[in-house]
Amino acid sequence: MECAFDLKPLFEKDIIKVRSDLLPEGFVGSPEACCDAKRKLGWIIDRIGLLSAQAQGLHTSVTSARQMNGNQTIYLMAGKAKEGGKLVVTGLLKMGPKDLYLFDERGQLRSRIGTPAVLDFFVHSAHQRRGLGKRLFDNMLRDLDLTLCKCAVDRPSAMMTAFLAKHYGLVRTIAQANNYVLYDGFFGNSDADAQDIPNTRFVRRPRAAAKPELEHKVLSMAEIMEAGNRHSRDSRTIIKRSGDSRSWQ
Repeated sequence: MECAFDLKPLFEKDIIKVRSDLLPEGFVGSPEACCDAKRKLGWIIDRIGLLSAQAQGLHTSVTSARQMNGNQTIYLMAGKAKEGGKLVVTGLLKMGPKDLYLFDERGQLRSRIGTPAVLDFFVHSAHQRRGLGKRLFDNMLRDLDLTLCKCAVDRPSAMMTAFLAKHYGLVRTIAQANNYVLYDGFFGNSDADAQDIPNTRFVRRPRAAAKPELEHKVLSMAEIMEAGNRHSRDSRTIIKRSGDSRSWQ
């Protein structure tokens, strides 16, 4: 992706890390230089976010300068378009923690706080099949000290699914009810997984035992009349015991 301005002041190395302040990590400069860098990086993020959305067939961008928050990190890659040419932006990788309800391999619903998530990934079509995407991911994994199977992936495209299978052996998935994809190995016995909390709100409680149905007996007409007479005698006895002197004969 070409830019109308020089990228060298922004890219001291081929992959830079950008947070919500829209400045390359470690950037040092005057207030004017910082404002200029923010403006240019904001334009780059908006533009490459739009290209990523178009490549994935999305109607709106999931990455823009305005959407950046304090917990998200964007890795931008730049390289020369050709030998001796000027720098161009070649790739994007966006990461951020998410609080998610996730199903494990046994179908148990768990609450995971701060799950590392891959939120957006893009390599320009003119620079694909050169290993740039893997360099982006490897750089991110080293920087954040992560293992990729421990990350949730937000709505991966078919190309990204193939990429993860080819370069990281991520094939078997754990079915989820949301847009995130988990891979085999996400849940385990590590210290991080000790934070898993079974969500009791979603646990089905056993039904109470049904009360036995009363047996209904079919009475004959004679039995019905006898029961009525017996009820009448019992009623007279109760009333007389209460002191009523009236005759009920």
